[in-house]
Amino acid sequence: MPCKIGTCWARWLASFGASRRMDSPAPQTMPRAPNRLSLSIRAGNAREFELWRSGYAPLYEMDAARPAARSSFSAGLTSYNLAPLVIIDGYSSAETLQRTARTIARSNIDHISLVVRSQGGFGLDVEGRTTEVHTGDICVLDMTRRSTLRSTDYKSFTLILPRTLLEPHVADLDSLHGRVLPRGSALNTMLAAHMRLLYEQAPALAPSDIHAAAHGTAAMIAAFAGASSDGRGMIAQVAADASLKTCRKAIDANLHDPSMGPEFLCDKLGVSRAKLYRLFEQLGGVTLYIQRRRLMRAYQLVVDPAYAQERISAIALRCGFGNVPAFNRAFRQAHGMSPTELRVASLSGELHESELVGDRAFSTMERWLHGEGVPAA
Repeated sequence: MPCKIGTCWARWLASFGASRRMDSPAPQTMPRAPNRLSLSIRAGNAREFELWRSGYAPLYEMDAARPAARSSFSAGLTSYNLAPLVIIDGYSSAETLQRTARTIARSNIDHISLVVRSQGGFGLDVEGRTTEVHTGDICVLDMTRRSTLRSTDYKSFTLILPRTLLEPHVADLDSLHGRVLPRGSALNTMLAAHMRLLYEQAPALAPSDIHAAAHGTAAMIAAFAGASSDGRGMIAQVAADASLKTCRKAIDANLHDPSMGPEFLCDKLGVSRAKLYRLFEQLGGVTLYIQRRRLMRAYQLVVDPAYAQERISAIALRCGFGNVPAFNRAFRQAHGMSPTELRVASLSGELHESELVGDRAFSTMERWLHGEGVPAA
């Protein structure tokens, strides 16, 4: 089976998204140099196009702008994993990307992305609201929310950050989805320059530099989040005591509790089942969301050096799984390998190869990056 590129990308994202919780012990070994990843597909190669397209499936339903253009489609990217950030320099022929409720449900991605096109632009549809994003504009997308991008031929920089990094800095992350910072504004100029500089300096960044860059970037995004007064009007607001944000926080705070489920959340938050189900409808359902968060937490603990001596069964219990065999089956389905196999790969350095290029990337990313996610029911 050829490597599914989008699936592998999802694996990487989840693996760095919160690779070490803020309250976990510090690792005993220093992180390696930033991982570099390069991929490209050539025009006129039908196999590579289908590989690229099918690989995108866990992230986006992707296609060339027109079916007739598939034969001339080309694309590529070079990226650096600056855990907890990823910075990407990419290009592509005209394409359409759709992130639907189904793609959200089958990926373990809880991240915010900032996209700036250095060439080209795209039409954006965010949950029924449409806008045009022009060359030089910065667009913010929440990967837990629906969106459609219809792009011309383009070159771009993309910065991807975990929600957990932004939450201390941004009062209302839910208001950012689909926000556009126009080219020419002072904050746009600073943020776009910061993204380019971050990419250029990535190979030389030390771990301490990466930490400072991550929090500095989050602070700049917080300035953007407060720069517009119309953010709250961009999405449907729910009652403050039962917002999706509140529910997510309650879930993350109780992943250790095996009794957590819809009834638990309804009692804790004082909401009806119908309302809870509506809140999580776009994320594939509340039960599936809880399962994905448990499995993501388990992945993070398995690869964390601070927990290298902890038994897998203990990690399962930490994440709310009372049945270890069932946990192992769910983990393998989500991440493509057992917890033990993942730990061995992490400790041996298999998850930290310095560079992947061309065909080797297609075959190696499947083991290196973080899992397919739990399929939608």
